[in-house]
Amino acid sequence: MKKYYDIRISMHDYIRKLYEEAHVNGSPLIRTMFYEFPEDAKCWELQDQYMFGNKYLVAPVLHLNEFKRDVYLPEGKWKLTSDGTVYEGSCTVSVDAPIEYMPVFEKM
Repeated sequence: MKKYYDIRISMHDYIRKLYEEAHVNGSPLIRTMFYEFPEDAKCWELQDQYMFGNKYLVAPVLHLNEFKRDVYLPEGKWKLTSDGTVYEGSCTVSVDAPIEYMPVFEKM
């Protein structure tokens, strides 16, 4: 539990920025992929991953006994937060999804 508390504390400034943005222009904190990447046709089809603000791509595990999953990464560089691996976007990658964490990518 302390691990997730520490993550939350480390994201405090980012989350505050998202709340301010929501207040000023109505942007949601949790966003569909096409909200951030409207020019990417693939993002209009995705239903099982989302953006947390404009920086974090979240790919939750939705099925029992699913320990690996495919994640579409839009254009750009993306860092898998669990191990620091950097991926070039505009492709689908297969990543581990153990019970200890869900795949989250940080846009670089």
